[in-house]
Parts: sequence; C-alpha cells; structure tokens
Amino acid sequence: MSSAAKIGRDAAPALGLPTGTQISGLIFDLDGTLYLQGPVRRAMLWQFLRAGVARPVSTWREWRLVHRYRQAQEHLRTCPEPLAAEQFRLACDLSGLLPEQAAKAIAHWMEDAPLDILPRCLRPGVADLLEAAKNRGIRLGLLSDYPATRKLLAMGLDTYFSVVVTAQDDRVGVFKPSPNGLTLALAELGVEPGRAVYIGDRPSVDGETAQRAGVAGVILGQPLGRAGRGWIGVPDVPALRALLVI
Repeated sequence: MSSAAKIGRDAAPALGLPTGTQISGLIFDLDGTLYLQGPVRRAMLWQFLRAGVARPVSTWREWRLVHRYRQAQEHLRTCPEPLAAEQFRLACDLSGLLPEQAAKAIAHWMEDAPLDILPRCLRPGVADLLEAAKNRGIRLGLLSDYPATRKLLAMGLDTYFSVVVTAQDDRVGVFKPSPNGLTLALAELGVEPGRAVYIGDRPSVDGETAQRAGVAGVILGQPLGRAGRGWIGVPDVPALRALLVI
C-alpha cells in the first residue's frame, strides 16, 4: 500500500510544486466541494416556500435572516481580522430579529433542515476518491467556515476525516481566506504544506486560502487546466483523481 499520491507531471508546475512531488495529505472544503450546492439550495428554497404557506410573515423574516447571515459572512471576510463570532451579531443587526429568535431560525435552516437533502447531493465520485486516498494511507482533513460534523455524518463521510477544523474553533476564529484554519489542519494532520493539497470550489476564497498557507490548491467546477495564483482548476472529481494520480 502506497503512502502518498503523486501530482501529475503537467499539473505540478501550475501548482508551484516540483514534478513528482509526493502528496501525503489532502484537505477538503465542505460546502460546494463535497456536495453540489445548487441542488441543495433549490431544495431549501422549496422548503421555505412550503413553510411560507403556513407561516408567511415569520418565514419571510427567517428567510431574510438566513440571507443576512450569509451576507454577514462575506462582509467579514474582507475585514483585517474577521471574527467568526461576529457573524451572528451582524446578522441580527441587519435582519432586525432578536438574538433568541435568530438563533432558533439559524439552527433550523442552516444546520437541521439541510441534513436530509445532503446525501442525494453528494458530488459524484467523492466517496470513491476518499476511499481510494484512505486506502493509500493519505491523511485526510476538512476545513469549513461552518460547523461540519453533522453534515459529514449525514453524508456518511465522517469516518474518512481524521481532522475537522471550522472557523468556529477557538483556535481559528476567522473565516477563509485567512490561512489560520488550513495551517491548523496541516499541523493536526502532521503534514508539511509542501506535501499537501487543499481542495475547494471558490477561487477567491479557497484558492486564496491555499496560496496564503503555502499549500497547492485545486478548485472544483473550473475548466480543466484553468489556473490562478496557487491553484489549478478541474471540472469534476474524476479529473481531480487524474490530477492527483489516485
């Protein structure tokens, strides 16, 4: 059993790695990377619409809160030290909901409601990739801006990751593209930055995170071979496997 993956010859220069670099750790983003966000958001919109039939006023307020919650996160990314704990406070301010109302709505719509949807929206080939990497002894970690444990359990992927790091971790406390979370994940995996690959779905967030942490980045959902600062794009998981030679 091999203990590493080898970056393909054509990809190594784009990632800033020597040809033939042995990869001993893979770290994944969660939302939009392990599962497809489009189908999940459409299913969640349908749930909002159904809830709105019975509770039009309160559902509209909750919809606005969730929108503001996501909006707050994007705003906080641009701050010099974007504290993850500020997201909830800012969302309450923007939506006008009291904290106790907001906490219940966010727990339901952001954490509970998606769980039944996620298994059928797994990105094709993800489970096979994780299994192949695990069988080769590659250490697997996960880095997310949102709580991840229940989502991984719902998708049946929790056993693959020995390290799970989120922005809410006291040792992180910031959103991507801060490199703090990725640096922590690498340390807990015991993998050097030059022998790891970070895989996400947003060039401006995940690609930038990888670059700041000194880690090779791969962005899913991009035309094959498209490259940015410190990352290379692939359209899907089979192309990712070919890139990593797993």
